[in-house]
Amino acid sequence: MRLVSLLRHPIYLTPMTLAVFLATSLQASERPHEHGVGQLSIAIEGNEVEIELVVPGADAVGFEHAARTDGERKAIAAAAEKLKEAKRLIRLTSEAHCHVEKTELASALLKSDKDEHDHGHDHKHEKHAKQNEHKHNEHKERDKHADGEIHSEFTAYYHFHCDHPEKLTGAQVEFFRAFPSAHELVARWITAKGQGVTELTAKATRLKF
Repeated sequence: MRLVSLLRHPIYLTPMTLAVFLATSLQASERPHEHGVGQLSIAIEGNEVEIELVVPGADAVGFEHAARTDGERKAIAAAAEKLKEAKRLIRLTSEAHCHVEKTELASALLKSDKDEHDHGHDHKHEKHAKQNEHKHNEHKERDKHADGEIHSEFTAYYHFHCDHPEKLTGAQVEFFRAFPSAHELVARWITAKGQGVTELTAKATRLKF
C-alpha cells in the first residue's frame, strides 16, 4: 500500500496501520543504521494519535550488546523508564488536551537483560552438569557473535486520545533533553490534511502538522 493511498481513504489508526505507514515511509527514504539518528512517526485521525519512536541502543544507553555489568543493566532500566514517559518526550498542543491511553516498549536489550537475570537465578538451583552444559552453549554463542553487538533498538509505541483534536497543530519534541547522546530524529507524520517529513535536532525540536 502506498502512503498516498492512506490519505485518499479513511484512516483507521491501529498498530497495523502505523506499521504500514512506517514501512512505506522507510521504503521511500531508507537509510543505514546510524548512531545518533532515530525515527519518529506520527499518525493522526480524529481524536486518536498513534506515535512510534525508534531509538538506537547506543543513543539510549551507550552500547548495543547484552548487559554485562550492573551499571549497564541500570542504564537499560533507566532508558526504559524514560521512554515510557510519553508526555515527557513529546508534548502535543496543550489546547488539544491529549492524554496517553496506551504505552508499549520493546528492545532486544530488555530481553537480553531479563534472560541474563533469569539464567543467573536458575543457575543457583541447577546441578553441576547443567551448569557446565549452559557454559558450553554460552561459549558457542559468544563465538558466533564475537563482537557481542546485537545492533538493538528501543521501540516505543504511544497511543494518545485528544479531547479537542481541532486544536492539535503540532508537537514539541523534548526527546533530546532525555537522551543528550542522540543527535537527530527523522520525523514523519500523516494526518487528514496530508503528510510530511523533517529532521529534528536538539536545536530544532518543533513539529507543525
